[in-house]
Amino acid sequence: MSQDSITNKVAQSALVTFDLEDFWPSGGLRTLHLSEIAPEGLLREADARSYVRNIKKHTYQNAVLAIEGSEDFIVPQWLGPMLASSLADSVHFVGFGLPSQVLSAYYAQALAQYDWTALKGSKVLLKGCGRHPVPDTAYAAAALHLSRVVIKLMYGEACSNVPLFKSEAEGIKP
Repeated sequence: MSQDSITNKVAQSALVTFDLEDFWPSGGLRTLHLSEIAPEGLLREADARSYVRNIKKHTYQNAVLAIEGSEDFIVPQWLGPMLASSLADSVHFVGFGLPSQVLSAYYAQALAQYDWTALKGSKVLLKGCGRHPVPDTAYAAAALHLSRVVIKLMYGEACSNVPLFKSEAEGIKP
């Protein structure tokens, strides 16, 4: 069999790949530990303002920022808005909690704002496996949004995928 007769069925299938890594922040995931602002465990407004004034904003450029503390900290409600407004021109998203929790919140917001209409009626592969730690909640949220507009949804890679959903027009739902 010559190479001229090999057909790329994936390329001919009109399969659209939806890759959650396309949403990964170019600045990555950064963590700010409250102990940096309050080394003794006591957060004072003057210390927070000094920290914010001296923060190296470029280190958070296009990043998702997780503000992480512990139960030992009493976090005043104004701290999040103070940090977020200070970094508004740099950071992509700010949240309190463990980095994995903040990343999940970031993906939830990004996917809620995405325009899904371009995928209406498509056969979509929700790409799995990648370089970045995309949270499982992002895959579930993407599948929820996609199943509302696509006619067929699969997960994985084109050569090895798991069927997730078929519209009633295409067949029986799982």
